[in-house]
Amino acid sequence: MGKFSTKIVFSVFLVLILAMYGQTAGAQTLIYDLGISSSDIFFASSPLIVGQPIRLYAAVRNYGTKDVTGYAQFFAGSTLIGESQVISVRAGGLSDEVFVDWVVPQGSFNIRVDIKGQLPRDENSANDSALTGFFYPEKDSDGDGIIDKNDNCPSASNPDQADTDGDGIGNVCDSDDDNDGLSDADEARIGTNPVDPDTDDDGILDGRDNCPLVANPNQTDSDHDGKGDACDSVNNNNPPPPTDSDGDGVPDSRDNCRTTANASQKDTDGDGKGDACDSDSDNDELSNTEEAKIGTDPLDSDTDNDGVLDGKDNCPLVANADQADGDKDGVGDACDSDNPGSNTGSGNQAAGNDGVFAAEQSGGQGLSEDEAFKNISVVSAKLSWNTFIFKVTGGSAVSQMNYNWTLGDGTKVAGNQVKHSYGRAGTYIVVLEATSQTGYTKKFATTVRVNFLSAKNPFFSLPIGALVGLTIIWGTRKWLRKRDDNINDI
Repeated sequence: MGKFSTKIVFSVFLVLILAMYGQTAGAQTLIYDLGISSSDIFFASSPLIVGQPIRLYAAVRNYGTKDVTGYAQFFAGSTLIGESQVISVRAGGLSDEVFVDWVVPQGSFNIRVDIKGQLPRDENSANDSALTGFFYPEKDSDGDGIIDKNDNCPSASNPDQADTDGDGIGNVCDSDDDNDGLSDADEARIGTNPVDPDTDDDGILDGRDNCPLVANPNQTDSDHDGKGDACDSVNNNNPPPPTDSDGDGVPDSRDNCRTTANASQKDTDGDGKGDACDSDSDNDELSNTEEAKIGTDPLDSDTDNDGVLDGKDNCPLVANADQADGDKDGVGDACDSDNPGSNTGSGNQAAGNDGVFAAEQSGGQGLSEDEAFKNISVVSAKLSWNTFIFKVTGGSAVSQMNYNWTLGDGTKVAGNQVKHSYGRAGTYIVVLEATSQTGYTKKFATTVRVNFLSAKNPFFSLPIGALVGLTIIWGTRKWLRKRDDNINDI
């Protein structure tokens, strides 16, 4: 039995040897044969990503016995991708790699490579073309090198794929990187760490911690205001007294002068700013300081009751509702004794602007019924460019009254005759307040001008004189020098 089996095996082996020999002996050896198979087609890298530039290779083999040249054409389906460079392939089954550069398209495709231009002419066309199976490129929407199906932020570039809280959403597109219940924006606002779920390490997630920056594992909140005792400086069960910066008994929250004591909260003009800190208490467009200077009432927006705010009134102490100003000098006719059309002069004499002014009458306003003021008037005279005398006239009644002057530059004096020098040029409203023995009071106003460009003003005339003198000296020296030069020439 054993010998019989051995003979059978030997016979089968012999038959196989003979068959192989016969096949080899019958096979034809070609001289010129370039070929390619689907396994010889490959890409420079994988996976294939839509829109990615890539190099496509083909390994062309020489199955003949002689060297052959040729090139390859690459197709995606039926669309030509391009042609390779010409190659020369050595005989003996050796190969040479050719390539084309390409951009991976969207959607599935296969690749076909055809060998062309063989020299000498190829003797076997059966292996001159190869076709791959289908390729299915991946997408990388954010271009970070991670395909979308593997990218934890497919729409935001994050090649490091950082994911602090391990929730499968990358930090760059995760609104709560540490998954502590607070968004990254909220953490930035309150100062907690957006990549640490428990910033103060007290065992309570930041989003649930009533003091996320101060360790307080017991979360005690005595006044139940949502802020833990560890970081709550105000106990709402015993609230502190309201802030009163100026100590006037009125809390800052409803004090109309927070830094200036004003317990009465008086606000004459109703502008929300108390008189104590309001530079214009009556809102008449003149500051309190300016009103004190010209004699108007800082708590009355229309001192002369003519319907025009003091700050817009060209005669704020004398009623002049029509605001007439004949000489257009900004001082109303009612109180401008230098104006030809003013009712304060006597005939045409007032038109001369000679520095002597008639008394300013009230035009029947105020206390005109008191006969004590019937003949009272004021005259003024200019002594120098900036010095004036103001005098009350009116007969025996003059000596029976008290007089107080406001001279327009902040100076106040008393008496029926005063002399005053102004420190600088300008137009000044002079107001006389006369009080009779019976208690009646009446105001008289006039206007004076101090002109800087006056020959009598030493601050103007001396520099001008010095300049003229220097000019004369310079001219004389130049003339003398020219004369001497002419004599020398002779």
